[in-house]
Amino acid sequence: MSNINWVDGEEDEDFTEISPLLVQKRDQFISPTVIESLDYDRCPNEPYMNFISTKTKKIISYLNLKDWIMFSFIGIATGLVAFAIDMGVTYLSKLKFNNTYKYLETYSTLLTVPMMIYIGVSLLYCLVASAFVAFTPEAAGSGIPEIKCYLNGIRLPKVVRIKTLVCKAFGVMFSVAGGLPCGKEGPMIHSGAALGAGIPEGLSRLVKRMGYTESFFGVHDDRAKRDFISAGAAAGVSAAFGAPLGGVLFSLEEGSSFWNQALTWKTLFCSMCSAFVLQILKSTFETRKAGIGNKYSGLINFGEFKCVDGSKDCMLWGPKDLIVCILMGAVGGLMGAMFNQLNLYITKYRINHVNKKGRVIRMMEVALIGIVISALAYVSINTAGHCVRWNKNGTEEELQKLMKPWHCPQKHHLYNDYGTLAFNSQENTIKMLFHHFNYSNSNSTNSESEDLPLQATYHPLSLIIFLVLLFFTACWTYGIGVPSGLFVPCLLIGATYGRIFAFCYQQIFKTTDPSSFYPGTYALIGAAAFLGGVVRMTISLTVILIETTRNISYGLPIMLTLMVAKWVGDIFNKGLYDIHIELKHWPLLEWEAEPLWETIRAKDFMKSNLEWLNPQPTVGRVVEILKRTKHSAFPVCVYTDSVQGGGTLRRNAAEAGITVNDRSQLRLQGLILRSQIVTLLKKEHYFDSDGPEVPGLTHNQLTEFYPKYPDIDDITLTLADQNKIIDCTKYMNPCPYTVSPLAPITKVFTLFRSLGLRHLIVVNNLGEVEGIITRSELQEHHIERVYKDKVEIDNTIAGSTADLRNQPGLGGTIQRHEGVSPSDFLQIPQPTRTLRTF
Repeated sequence: MSNINWVDGEEDEDFTEISPLLVQKRDQFISPTVIESLDYDRCPNEPYMNFISTKTKKIISYLNLKDWIMFSFIGIATGLVAFAIDMGVTYLSKLKFNNTYKYLETYSTLLTVPMMIYIGVSLLYCLVASAFVAFTPEAAGSGIPEIKCYLNGIRLPKVVRIKTLVCKAFGVMFSVAGGLPCGKEGPMIHSGAALGAGIPEGLSRLVKRMGYTESFFGVHDDRAKRDFISAGAAAGVSAAFGAPLGGVLFSLEEGSSFWNQALTWKTLFCSMCSAFVLQILKSTFETRKAGIGNKYSGLINFGEFKCVDGSKDCMLWGPKDLIVCILMGAVGGLMGAMFNQLNLYITKYRINHVNKKGRVIRMMEVALIGIVISALAYVSINTAGHCVRWNKNGTEEELQKLMKPWHCPQKHHLYNDYGTLAFNSQENTIKMLFHHFNYSNSNSTNSESEDLPLQATYHPLSLIIFLVLLFFTACWTYGIGVPSGLFVPCLLIGATYGRIFAFCYQQIFKTTDPSSFYPGTYALIGAAAFLGGVVRMTISLTVILIETTRNISYGLPIMLTLMVAKWVGDIFNKGLYDIHIELKHWPLLEWEAEPLWETIRAKDFMKSNLEWLNPQPTVGRVVEILKRTKHSAFPVCVYTDSVQGGGTLRRNAAEAGITVNDRSQLRLQGLILRSQIVTLLKKEHYFDSDGPEVPGLTHNQLTEFYPKYPDIDDITLTLADQNKIIDCTKYMNPCPYTVSPLAPITKVFTLFRSLGLRHLIVVNNLGEVEGIITRSELQEHHIERVYKDKVEIDNTIAGSTADLRNQPGLGGTIQRHEGVSPSDFLQIPQPTRTLRTF
C-alpha cells in the first residue's frame, strides 16, 4: 500500500519504493476524519503523585459522594430529555395525522387534497430535522456508532457537546414525526452520553466561578469523563426501553473496554434514576395523577403478553417453538445481512456523491426521501389496504383506538388493515402486531360478534407489501442527514415478518386453538431475529427485550433467536454499526485478535520510525518537532554509545527529536504527552541552561486547559526562548507500559483492551526502544496485510530451502538459529505511514 498520510490525505513521494505485496487500491478508502485516542491511563508523574498525597480519607469520601450525586443528575436529566422528546413526537404526529384525517373526511371523494396535506406536513418536518443536522453534522444518525467508538477509546470531535445534544433532541422529534422509518430510541443513547459529558463539565465551570476548588468537582481527565459518558449511555437505553439492566449491559457489551464493580453499581443507579423519572412523568401526564404506572415505562412499550380470553391455562409458547426460534433466527440473520449489505452500497454512494456536495444537497436528499416515503404510504393505504372485520368484544379498548377505518364502513366493524399499520406511530404499530388478534368472545350475546378466522386481523398481502416497502425505505433512510434511530424500524420489520410467519404456520398446521397458538409470540421472535441480524447484539439486547416485554418466560426463545441470527449474519458481513464505523475509518479496537494472527509478533507490525525527546530538550527543538509532526506522545530517551559489555549514558549528547537509525542507542526513560508539552510552553515553564530551574507546576495547573489544550501554532515564543530548556522528567510518565518485540499480537490486544492504553512502547530485554504501537497498528486491515506478507515470506523461504535440499551434489546440514524466525532472513520494507500517533 502506498504511504497515505491519514492527516491530510496526501501520499508520500517514496511510495513507488514499497514492495508490490503492500500495494492496495486507494479507491477502497474513504477520506477519514482526523481523530485521536483518549488517555485512559493515569500518568503517575511528580505533580500527580503530589496531588494524590494531599488527599485524606475525608476528601476521598467527599469525592465518592460527589460522583454519586453526579450520576444521579445525569440519570434525572436523561429522563427529562426523554420525556420532552416523547411529548414532542406525540404532539407533532397528532398534528399531522389529525389534519390529514380531517381533510380525508371532508374530501372523501377527492383524495388528492388530504394527500397533499399529508405529504406537505411530512416534508416540512423532514426539512426541519435536516436543518438541525446541517447546523450540527454530528447530530446525524443514531449516534450509537459514535458513542461505541468513544467508549472504546476514540476521541471524536464535537460528538458529546451540548450543542449536539440540543440538535439531536429537537431533530429526532421532527424526523420521527415526519414519517421517516426511524426511531427516537437510538438517539436517546447519544443524548444520554452527551449529558454524561456535559453535566460534569458544566458543574465544573460553575463551581470554579463560585471560587471553590475545581479539582473537587471537575473532570480533569478522560478516565473520569469516560465513566460519566458510559453511565449516560446506559441511562439513555434505560429511558428508551424502560430497561435499566439492559442499559448497563449495553454499555459493557457494545462500548466499554474497561469495567469495574464500582462503576457497575453507579451506572445501574444512574439508569434507575432515568427510568424512574421518565415513568413518573409519563404516568402523571397520561393519568393526571401523581404516581407510577407500569405501562408507562420507556419510550416504547410492547404491552402485556397474555392470553386473549384472560385464561391462565393458555400457552404463550411451548418447547416445539424453540425449533421455530432457530428457523426464524436464521431467516432473520439472512434478512439482516441483506439489509446491511444494501445499506453499505447506499452509504458508499451517499458519501461519494451526496455528502461531498454540501449541506444543501444533503437537505434535498432528505426532502426527496420524505416525499417518496409519504407518497408510498398514502397510495398504499388506498390501493393495498383491505377492509377487515374486527371483533369489538375480542379487542382491547386501547387497541380499538388505533384502528383506522379509512373508507371502510365502521357500522360493520370494518377497518383498513394497511391504514392501521401505516397511519399510526411505529411504536403503536408494533404493539398492534404483538397483541391485535380477532378472537371472538364466546360469552358475548352481541349479534355482530362472529367467530372469525384466527389470522383475519391483517390480510397477508397487506403484511407482505408493508414489509417490503418498510424494509427498503428503512435501508434507504439510515445514514441520511437527520437524527434517526434503527431499533424501532428493525423491530417493526421483524414483527411484520413474524406475523407473516405465524400466518403461514397456521395455514400449514391448521392451528385454530387460541390456547395453544399465540401469534404475538411469533411477532416478538421475528422482531428479535431481524434486529439481531442487523445490529448483532446478544447479551444486552436479550435483557432489553425481556425487560421491555416484562415477561421473563420469553428469555430463552429471545436469546436463542438472537444467537442464531448473529451466527448466520456474521457469515456474510458485520453488524450495521460496525459497517458504518469502518466506512468512516474510525480505529475501533476489537475485543481480541483473530486466532490465525497469533504467529504475528510485536516487531512485525510496530511503528519503528520514532520521534523522541531528551529528558531536557531545548524549546526550539521541541517546537520544531510539534509543528512538524502530529504525534500525541513522545518517548523520553537517553542516547547511549553501544560498546562491548555495556554502554555509557549521555543525557545531552544528542538534540531532541533526532531520529536514530540504530535503535539500540535509545534507552527509555518515560513517555510525555503532547498536551503536557504544550501546557509547559503555554505557561512558559522553561529556564536557561545555566540558570536555576523554575518551580514545578501542580496537577491542577498541568490539567487546567483540559479538554481543549492550546495549539502549538497559537503559542508565541521569542528568539531568546528558543535556546531555553524544558525539564520533561517531572511531567513525563516514568513507568509507561512496555512490551517485548517478541510478544504475540494476542498479548498486545489484551493489554490495549484491558488497560485502555493509547501507546505501548516496544522495548527489548536491554531496555532499548525498538518501536511503538498505537491502535492504528492494531487495525484489522493493517494486521491482515502483515499476516499475508508473513505467510507469503514463510512459504517463499520454505520453497527455497526445499530446492536447496533437492539439488544433487550438495551436502551438509542446515543450521537453525535459536530465536530467529524465517521472516528475519527476508525483510520487505514496511510502508511508513505518517499516522497521527494515538
